[in-house]
Amino acid sequence: MHDFIVGDVTIELARMIDAALPGQILVGDFMADIDELDKEDENFIDPNIDAVTFLERAQGNLSLLSGMELAGERVTAIKCYLTGENMGGGQFNIRRLTIKDKHGLSRVAFNAKVNIYRETAQPILLGIQDRKLPAIGTV
Repeated sequence: MHDFIVGDVTIELARMIDAALPGQILVGDFMADIDELDKEDENFIDPNIDAVTFLERAQGNLSLLSGMELAGERVTAIKCYLTGENMGGGQFNIRRLTIKDKHGLSRVAFNAKVNIYRETAQPILLGIQDRKLPAIGTV
C-alpha cells in the first residue's frame, strides 16, 4: 500500500523539482494572506505578501541566527535572496523563471541563494548564481 499526497501545491512542487538544476533553490511565485495581523497597530504591514516580499521579510529575521554555531563555527551572517542580473551600482533585479511542464502549462518561480558566513571558516554557499542560469525573462 502506498500513501500519496495530491493537490495543487503538491503538483506545483513536483513540477518545480523536475525543472530545478542540481543544487538550485527555487521559490514559487505565490500570494499569501496573513490575516492574524491587527490593522489598528501602528506597525501594521500589508498582510497580502508575494514571494519577493516574503523573502525580504525573512531576511530580516535571519539576523536572529547570528551567533549560533554551525559545523563548529560561529555564524556571523546569513543572507537569503532572489537572484537577478547585475544592474550596476550594487543593484540587482529579480529574475522570473518560467517553468513549462509536459502538459504545456507554465508557472513562475525565482532562483534563490543562501549564503552563510562564519567567523573563521569559509562561507557556506547554497543555490546557483544567476549568471549560471540560462537567459530567461526578468521582473
